[in-house]
Amino acid sequence: MLVVVVVEGIVGDTADNGVYLEIFPSAEWKVSEDTLHHPTLSLGFNENDTYCDGGQDLTEAQLVVTVVPDEDWKLDFVNRSIHFTVEEVCDHVNKSLTFSGYYWGLTKLSFYLTTNYHLLHLSNNTLLRDDVLITVDRKSMMMDTIFTSTGAVLILFNNVNMGAQLDLKVIKEVLMRPIGPACGFISQFVVMPLASYVMGILLLTAPLQRLGLFTLGCSPGGTSSNFWTLMFDGDINLSITMTAISTIAAMGMMPMWMFSLGKKMLKDANITIPFGNLALSLITLTFPILLGILIRMKRPLWADRGAKIIKPFSFCILLFFYIVGTWNSYKVMLLMTWRMVVAGFLVVSSGYTFGAVFAKVMCLPKKQIIAVSIETALQNPGVAFILLKLSIERFIYWCSSCSDLASVPIVATLLVSAPPLILVYLIYALLRRFCGCCPDIEQRDDLTHTPEDVENLKQLPGDAKFNDEANQFLPESCRCYDEGG
Repeated sequence: MLVVVVVEGIVGDTADNGVYLEIFPSAEWKVSEDTLHHPTLSLGFNENDTYCDGGQDLTEAQLVVTVVPDEDWKLDFVNRSIHFTVEEVCDHVNKSLTFSGYYWGLTKLSFYLTTNYHLLHLSNNTLLRDDVLITVDRKSMMMDTIFTSTGAVLILFNNVNMGAQLDLKVIKEVLMRPIGPACGFISQFVVMPLASYVMGILLLTAPLQRLGLFTLGCSPGGTSSNFWTLMFDGDINLSITMTAISTIAAMGMMPMWMFSLGKKMLKDANITIPFGNLALSLITLTFPILLGILIRMKRPLWADRGAKIIKPFSFCILLFFYIVGTWNSYKVMLLMTWRMVVAGFLVVSSGYTFGAVFAKVMCLPKKQIIAVSIETALQNPGVAFILLKLSIERFIYWCSSCSDLASVPIVATLLVSAPPLILVYLIYALLRRFCGCCPDIEQRDDLTHTPEDVENLKQLPGDAKFNDEANQFLPESCRCYDEGG
């Protein structure tokens, strides 16, 4: 946690109070989160006061400095009141104020003076009102490193497995007739930025929160969209192709949106586009995918084995990120408001709805509609986090936690997008398992033929051309071939 104490020299209304307050140190404090802080305070009488000359018996007199934060829940105080005797004030004795920062963000402290002795002709006055500014910043913990490293390894392995399930012919067809990628591009880089901008203006009040939500809306598609497309039997070839295209396009589209609408949310901000992070995202996506394609070409048996575990493994990865990520970011959840949750939910819902409707209007098949819808709604939060950190910390250099505050709406959006998908997928899987609903295309082909049809087709004459035509209606295990075929 970084604590910045903004105090210049001696403070307090010395003419009226006859007392001044000093706070040490008067520079920046750099300490860790959830660690006790001990700023020191001292009181002094003005030169025209005679309380230190010994002419009065003031041994029982006390001066009490009480600290009141503007947001009580952000700090934990061990002692809020500090008692000084007249002798201690005359000797400028330093005493410690002890507190710890708990929640990230900004808060201000006010200092009030009271006395219990009528011979001290001091009015109970405010020494400082909102003049001490404290910034509470999130510290890096070991759990963050473990969570990030574990998640990176799991995603890398699963991306290799997804690459092994791709069909290069299908990807080539997608690129030759790029209706699906065009739908995804328009949905992702036109609709989502505008939706996040409008929701931020309507529902959020703080400029940092609006900027955070808008930054996510301008980000390209992420790996989670590929995983969920796979889970819902969407076109994984189209999904991965759109993710790669959107990551490349983001290098031009993100600056356009951030330097136009983004600048209006935080005036005079020096916004920095994380081109390096975008390039790294593209590399971490394409390299394991290409490795998986190579495995499909050289070791098809390995690819077939990977196909059996890819869905349950992907689902476990998604649960890992949601459950462990939520637990690791519990303080972020405590900073959320209902407005952030509603804004995030509406932005994600807009992505699902527009992506699906637009793809349907363009007459795309069901699998591609699923891919476009999910790819539009689920974006890459890592790019948004990096952009906010690079930009805000340069612009508001004295507030290192402001990038974390701007990221709260992003986390809220991620949290509200996962549970509906998990619930829908569980219902979807149960219907397929126990009711026979929502079968795969291959399953639907098999269901159109009765057992009698299969037996009759197997007993057809050995005409090669006829058998080839019949085989296309049969599962692989039931096909018949000529002796020479």
